[in-house]
Amino acid sequence: MSITVGAAAKKVAVAVITDPKVMKKIVGIVIGIIVIICMPIVALVSICNGTMDIDTDKLTASIKQSVTDEQNATFKLYNDTMEKVEKQLKNKHLSKYNTLAEIIYLFYLTDKSKDKDFVKDYVSCFKKDYSNADVVNAVNKKFGKEVELEYINKMVKSASGSKISLNGYYDPKVKNNLDLAEWCKNANKNGWGYVYGAYGQICTTAFLDQQAASWPGANEAGGPMRTVGEKWLGKRVTDCIGLIKSYGWYNPNDGSIKPGANGFADCSADSIWNMVSESGDISTIPEVPGLAVWQSGHIGVYIGNGEVVEAMGTAYGVVKTKVAGRGWSKWLKIPNIQYVKKQEATQKPKNNSNKNKKKKSKE
Repeated sequence: MSITVGAAAKKVAVAVITDPKVMKKIVGIVIGIIVIICMPIVALVSICNGTMDIDTDKLTASIKQSVTDEQNATFKLYNDTMEKVEKQLKNKHLSKYNTLAEIIYLFYLTDKSKDKDFVKDYVSCFKKDYSNADVVNAVNKKFGKEVELEYINKMVKSASGSKISLNGYYDPKVKNNLDLAEWCKNANKNGWGYVYGAYGQICTTAFLDQQAASWPGANEAGGPMRTVGEKWLGKRVTDCIGLIKSYGWYNPNDGSIKPGANGFADCSADSIWNMVSESGDISTIPEVPGLAVWQSGHIGVYIGNGEVVEAMGTAYGVVKTKVAGRGWSKWLKIPNIQYVKKQEATQKPKNNSNKNKKKKSKE
């Protein structure tokens, strides 16, 4: 089975599990899709049992065994229908609406899947420069539905906040400074929040409880920070060193963030110094995006032009600041990061190799 609906399920999962009203509407349809097709099941299960320490492979296998042939056929119908919708959107140069189309379909239109000309009629609801409201109005008029714009906007926002895209990266296959800087800029752009001890997880009530139990200090994840952390529900969250670790531990092949992956050892903002081989006083920081800036107990990532992205604290989240005036004392090269000069990034390695092959063939 392809991952079209699986991708949509991942995106709307946060809205589903954090909004009881939405949950009540589509629990029979979407939860099945979320759990069965590719979703990082940890987030969903943590809602039920308050822990993240589970064997997701065994859980997935167990769930799949309990699914009937009829349910599998239904999921396949949803998947095939969305593939057709996205193909027609692409033909009309409207692929930017894919996420919106997936969400509206999964939550409101699955009962129309077998209708004659459904895909054609549904795609006709999307026009160039249409807003979410325009699409919702078109869908309601075309299908006699009562799609609620408020919920659609909430789900789309959740999808945007949790989505990790590597578009425009220098080389996703190699951990490098330019992509680290891009990763941090995207975390800021997508509104990642701050929870002590986090490294890119989706924030849920159960996750906040878990972190508060693990780090109960008032300046960590416990005490008042447990309550403040609720502002990040539905968003990806991290702490200062977790922002760096989330990039290092991210696997672009399956979208997972696994501690210790890709040769990146777990560390704190201070213990990272045990692995650092090149550093200097902050006054000598080179113009190299992807360097870390440091002060006792805190770390950020330099993105160039005198700017830093840092996970500042529970009340602030991931923010963009200036190097000056933030108390940074040192800069350092992050272990296991390949440092590439900006001018070397004008052509990606893959493109260079392809061009070389073409030149050789001509010769």
